[in-house]
Amino acid sequence: MVKIKSDFQEILPDDCKQYNEVFKRYLDLNSENVEEAYSLMKDSLMLAQRWSEIQATARKIKDASDKDFVVTAFKDWAYQRYRQMQLVHESSRMIWKQANEYLMWSRRNT
Repeated sequence: MVKIKSDFQEILPDDCKQYNEVFKRYLDLNSENVEEAYSLMKDSLMLAQRWSEIQATARKIKDASDKDFVVTAFKDWAYQRYRQMQLVHESSRMIWKQANEYLMWSRRNT
């Protein structure tokens, strides 16, 4: 997988690191790993909330940063990260739910 680094990543390195870690975990997720799907579901929801806050406070982040950037572009970038974490959350939740339903079905039928 080729990573394209954004200039905005220098502004929030810790948040970007967390985002990349969760996204890598999602890419490695398979339908049999119920525990990881549950953990990923929770972590991605928390990160989605964080990126939503980043988007909402873009002006304050710019004022506190020594980097010069366009607030609108930064907000768009943060929104895309928020949206990706939302999609990771939804997908992980579906994997977790389907695996749990299968486990309950298999227990009833054994």
